[in-house]
Amino acid sequence: MMNPGIRTRIFVSVLLFSCASVIAADVFIENSMVPFLDTEGVAALRRALLIWTIAAVCAAAAASWLIARWVSRPFHSLGSSLAETHDRLREERDLLQGVLNGMREGVLLVGSDDRVRVANPALRDMLLLSADVAGKPVHEVIKDVTFLVVFERAKAGEVNLMSEIDVGDLKPRHLLVNAAPLPDACGGVLAVFVDMTAMRRLETVRRDFVANVSHELRTPVASIRSAAETLRDAVGRDPEAALEFAAMIERNAERVTRLIDDLLDLSRIESREFALNLEAIEPGPAIDHVLKIYKSRAEERGIALRAEVPDGTPPAKADRRALEQVLCNLVENAIKYSPEGASVTVRADSAGGMIRISVQDTGPGIEARHIPRLFERFYRADAGRSREVGGTGLGLSIVKHLVEAMNGRVEVESVPGRGSAFSFSLPAA
Repeated sequence: MMNPGIRTRIFVSVLLFSCASVIAADVFIENSMVPFLDTEGVAALRRALLIWTIAAVCAAAAASWLIARWVSRPFHSLGSSLAETHDRLREERDLLQGVLNGMREGVLLVGSDDRVRVANPALRDMLLLSADVAGKPVHEVIKDVTFLVVFERAKAGEVNLMSEIDVGDLKPRHLLVNAAPLPDACGGVLAVFVDMTAMRRLETVRRDFVANVSHELRTPVASIRSAAETLRDAVGRDPEAALEFAAMIERNAERVTRLIDDLLDLSRIESREFALNLEAIEPGPAIDHVLKIYKSRAEERGIALRAEVPDGTPPAKADRRALEQVLCNLVENAIKYSPEGASVTVRADSAGGMIRISVQDTGPGIEARHIPRLFERFYRADAGRSREVGGTGLGLSIVKHLVEAMNGRVEVESVPGRGSAFSFSLPAA
């Protein structure tokens, strides 16, 4: 609609023109017509003039309405168009802002003046930037030389630019950067950052895993090959030596078999192919069952096995196979690494809705610097000693994965020279 002020001004203008005309006519009658007309004639003329004035006012009102209606049409259409355009632009702005805020990739838009126009939350998190980076020169925001070279090349018009950069001291990140120039009408450079830190870490783990497996297999395979060659020559000349080499082949073959079995177990657990059946399991009978398995092995080395499970200890929510494998790995390690005459004690107690089971030995203990890495694959606090007793380096990693799969947690306490205590906690049933 037309502005009421404009309509009023049109009406007042027409009205003033009409009034001015009436006043002028009245003055003309008063000065020029009075000598020629009598009193009644003058009155009649003035009545006619009043009627003309009223008609003029009505005509002014009608004219202002018609003019306002005619003039308001284009203004009304223009106002509606502007409102629709404003709403559409606001929706597009909100949609773009939502997309940028929801992206895991970092987005950086730099204007033709080399100042930051847009830096989305993902980029600010990657580079630990403040929220007020917009408007700052790009070389002050990102000081990595490799990125600045890519930025200058994109600014010069090169397309499909890609590079990897390492940034951050407090929060190190390995980033893949894709940069491209914007059209000439806009100017500037658009850069997208993809966080490759986790992928690079996985690649490192994979390389280390392959190297460790190769190393672990190389030693027993070399021993088997050497023993087989020697055995071939000793069969006829020295039967006793032949038996020794046959025993060596058997031991190393068992070592390879254990390694392969542990690798398969770990693979099944990590890929969730190891199906768990969580049920209420009494810790006492499970512990007694495992200690019976290792009783003869412990007696051969003069190691005492004990179980301490208070009466009334509630059952744990666990998978029976997984629980027994965890206990077997921990008890077997305790026996392997404890000297003759030592003792291994398995305890169970409950607290805070959790059942805590610990395997404590009186062996040599573990230095504090090794404890954070004990549950890593192939990590050994004493590599030589571990291979000597036939360890694969995967037992504790399997323990950790199985316990976590049963919604539990593992802990280690150790004092060099006084022994170690490996414990795990599971929810009470």
